[in-house]
Amino acid sequence: MNKIKNQYGFTLTEIISVFGLALVITLIMYNIFLLSQDSFGVGDKHLEISQNGRVFFDRLSRELRQTPEIVTGLPATKDVIGFPPAEEIEFQDGHDIETIEYIRYYLDGNLVKRQRKKYYFAADPDTSVYWNVKDEFGEDPLSQILEERTIAEYINQLNFYGSSITYLEAWLAKHDVDLHLYTGVWGRNTRL
Repeated sequence: MNKIKNQYGFTLTEIISVFGLALVITLIMYNIFLLSQDSFGVGDKHLEISQNGRVFFDRLSRELRQTPEIVTGLPATKDVIGFPPAEEIEFQDGHDIETIEYIRYYLDGNLVKRQRKKYYFAADPDTSVYWNVKDEFGEDPLSQILEERTIAEYINQLNFYGSSITYLEAWLAKHDVDLHLYTGVWGRNTRL
């Protein structure tokens, strides 16, 4: 009988307390893990849409700086009554001075598309002309899309406005993450 009294062990209450404490610690660690995963997911989505918008803005800004002429009529500010900001923009390609080509950016759903196009007259389809010239009969030129590509995604709205400086605004969204980007581009070669 003395041997039984001298042996020490854990009581049922102690075992249940330890298991309960271990369960509480495990649940707290699991919740911290879930919160960190959610934060990582939101950060990853924000990074993806901001990178997407930055690449789009960089490309468009570079092309707008080189353009000799913006074809799209733009209001001076975004608050002109009756003349809202343009939702697409077309301008002459200023990188290739050998040919007369135009670039158009527009929104198709939540994708921004970029078209490369030319204007020509039916009598001579191989010769590119400026968008606003008339032929000998007073007719406007025809247009031909040479290339069309998707440039950016997750963009819900685009706005273009300005006179000497062209302002670009874009609203991006992916799932529950929203982002508003804004920049201004001064055209080095633009004729006013």
